[in-house]
Amino acid sequence: MVDKIVVEKEAPEEKTEETKSGEIKPKEKKKLSKKGIIAIIVAIVVIAAAVIAYYVLTTDSRNYNSAKELFKEEKFQEALEMFTELGDYEDSAEMVEKCEYELSVDGQFMRSLSKGLMARWAESDAQAEQGFIGEDPDLYSKYCEIELEQVKDFANQTFDNSELEADAKQYIEYLNQAQEATKFYTVDYATFSTQWADIYANRTILLKKFVDDYGLVVKEEYQDTLDDLLVDASAAQEQIDIKESIQKMTEQFKIETTEDEWGYKTYKISMKNTTDRTFEYFSAEINLYDKNQVIVGTGNTDQLSSWQPGQEASVNAWFDGEINPNDYTIEYVPHYQSGTYYS
Repeated sequence: MVDKIVVEKEAPEEKTEETKSGEIKPKEKKKLSKKGIIAIIVAIVVIAAAVIAYYVLTTDSRNYNSAKELFKEEKFQEALEMFTELGDYEDSAEMVEKCEYELSVDGQFMRSLSKGLMARWAESDAQAEQGFIGEDPDLYSKYCEIELEQVKDFANQTFDNSELEADAKQYIEYLNQAQEATKFYTVDYATFSTQWADIYANRTILLKKFVDDYGLVVKEEYQDTLDDLLVDASAAQEQIDIKESIQKMTEQFKIETTEDEWGYKTYKISMKNTTDRTFEYFSAEINLYDKNQVIVGTGNTDQLSSWQPGQEASVNAWFDGEINPNDYTIEYVPHYQSGTYYS
């Protein structure tokens, strides 16, 4: 039988210290002071606060990024709720206003306008890729319809911005007018061409206003197309401005009647170039209206050349039949060339 071997463990050596008398006694444990305890508590609180702050900040960051993504996906109501909860974190307050705008009729229209334009241009590009680059009344009508599908419902809605409301409804009306003009394409091309060109000019001018005043934007791949329209809008606006200035000028024209000894009458038009343009040539057709606004006579003037701003002139006028133009209301329909502008 094997004897059990018992190994006794030595007790841990107590820490001791020697007294002055030479006696050895256990070393006393140091106690924490009140200040030390307070320091430890403060450190714990600071660390806890830092942990909480980090958690809050990272949570806010995650929520902010999620809200941004919702905004990008046009889930504006959900994004609004998240940005509102974020308070003044980053630009959340500004994003709240953006969400509210996008949810308004104003914001919905501007977004729909952008989508309608891009869809129209996408269809136009697709037709061009297939080789359909010539004029086609059905395609013109289709382009208008593509835009109308996006914006036509706003014709009966109330906007926050009354000026935007008027412009939006006018733009919708231009689309309707353009679509209606395509009906003249095969039966009266001159009428179609005139109406389509006038509507296009007014439409591009209004699109420029949507960009400048209301922040219309499109995706990057369509920016060049929009930029081209804005160039056309500037040219169209300049042409409209000169037509208005010429209209004001013709309202100041005066007709003079001279009768010789045999009763033969001749007519002259006294006029002054009150615009800031030099006309390479200028003449006018004359319509005479009775009190019921019915045209009862017509005429025309001789042509001026190199008519300078501020220059006065007197030209002969000719009428059909024996009509005294002084008895009627007169309308002048100008024909001119000024730089690159013709009428």
